Amino acid sequence: MIARALLPVLGSLALLATACDKGKEEGKDGKEAKADPKAAADGKEAAGDEGEAPLAVASGDEGVDGPVPPDTSMVFFQVSGGLIPLACFDKDKKTVAAGEACLDMVPADAEVRVSAGDQAFNKKMGERVEPSCMDGSGKLVAISAEGLQGGAEFDFGTWPPSGLRTVTLVPSDSTSPMNTQLDDDTKAKLQAKVGKGEISAHQVAEVDVDGNGKKEDIYSVFVPHPSMAEQYTWSGIFMARDGNLDDLLLLTKSESRKDVFEMLGVVDMDGAGDKELWIRMQWEDGSGQAVFQLEGGGVKELGKWSCGA
Repeated sequence: MIARALLPVLGSLALLATACDKGKEEGKDGKEAKADPKAAADGKEAAGDEGEAPLAVASGDEGVDGPVPPDTSMVFFQVSGGLIPLACFDKDKKTVAAGEACLDMVPADAEVRVSAGDQAFNKKMGERVEPSCMDGSGKLVAISAEGLQGGAEFDFGTWPPSGLRTVTLVPSDSTSPMNTQLDDDTKAKLQAKVGKGEISAHQVAEVDVDGNGKKEDIYSVFVPHPSMAEQYTWSGIFMARDGNLDDLLLLTKSESRKDVFEMLGVVDMDGAGDKELWIRMQWEDGSGQAVFQLEGGGVKELGKWSCGA
């Protein structure tokens, strides 16, 4: 399940380990990424899908034949007791957008493909519902689908189901203590960009964003607040294009000083090559997600953070 809680600063290793434990207790806003998407399914049934044989999605295309953008419209969803639209592509307008307007693109009784990283299923979609991460808000900003309210744990969904092939997940161990140790040169260059305090890394990952075969390096870093527990002097997430630390692009940073960030994956919403960036913002007792788009050498947020963030 999604790691949310961030304890008083006792060093980056303690923060990471405890955040994961807290996330398991919360069970409201989302899930921890399951296994590396390259791992094969273990043959067990997913929660809420008794009797349905799981499908491995190691190469991203089993059971999801069909068009992908730009040859079809598409909606990319977060899963939280319902399907929250994070981004969508309109084939006719050739535009990428975000938010509730994306819900209108989905035909009645359409199928969505939901994924838990190493397993994926087609589900029939229903009416608009309130997502579990916004319980009590009364806002019907998600679409129901069979099996999502009964404890099933999925990370994302796409309509049409073939859209699953456009999504690349970041390895789930990118926030592990072993992978978040920064060498001196990397730390110095990130430190120069942040410009304050002593940084620690929450996530270090690699993913090909622009489709040129060279992976971008992702660094989510923070500076612990010296006197206020569970707060930060600074936190944000950078991308080093083609792994070049001299070409660091700030993707987003915290405005509240209570958040840290994690890239969950990338998705090619329009088939244009440059992939959209799927990022989670997490704080003490919750999290939200958003999709960002590269534009003109910079980056822009496609829509608001989900789950009331």
